[in-house]
Amino acid sequence: MIETVFQHLRETENVGDRACSPGLWRDFGEASFAHLGAEVPPCRRAIFGGGQVFRQAAEAALRARAARRRVLWGVGISGAQAAGLLFDLLAEHTLISSRNWGVPGCDYVPCASLLSPLFDAPPLPQTEVVCFWHATKSGPIITPEAFPARRNHGGTMAEAVAHLARGETVVTNSYHGTLWAMALERRVLCVPFSEKFSGFRDPPAMAAPESWPEALAKAERRDILEEGRAANQAFYEKVMAL
Repeated sequence: MIETVFQHLRETENVGDRACSPGLWRDFGEASFAHLGAEVPPCRRAIFGGGQVFRQAAEAALRARAARRRVLWGVGISGAQAAGLLFDLLAEHTLISSRNWGVPGCDYVPCASLLSPLFDAPPLPQTEVVCFWHATKSGPIITPEAFPARRNHGGTMAEAVAHLARGETVVTNSYHGTLWAMALERRVLCVPFSEKFSGFRDPPAMAAPESWPEALAKAERRDILEEGRAANQAFYEKVMAL
């Protein structure tokens, strides 16, 4: 029997979703990886997430009857979802953590990608401002030509983090762009397109898509890395003790 089966959004161009499985950053014994919704073979534990995938992860976990233990790791869960029937059904036999702060019935565990060694010794900034945009949610967002810009689809996490690290200030409407820029201790200005950006324990400075250049002075640093890593390590130990 395999030790651990991981499922998350793997068949995607979104670099953050591809990097969010804890199996990429910690040792869980013999492991296999699959996209959310694949059949789960007999295993000691099945781990679903992270990412903003509560319904998909919950439904996959409920179907994973061949797994001895089931876990949701750092999944985006809203307060309304935590109060719903699907959450109640899941919580009866699944250990749940959420990347969103203050969700009832969940451990708070930020995205497991914070465990990446890419954040251990970030380089000094090379330019004043860089932009990192969501590939499908940005619309006609303003991007001054002087600011290097990249989108969150395609490439590797290492390439995305290197781009973010170039800037003293990072302007982004990507969830993982926001998280990773804060982990790099860059000044961050978030341009949110949904409520998911309000789930950070220490939310970044925010601005509207049409007026963010005028709000650059609002960008602030956050110190999130060690706390985020500690939460992931504590949850890892909890999962391994199941």
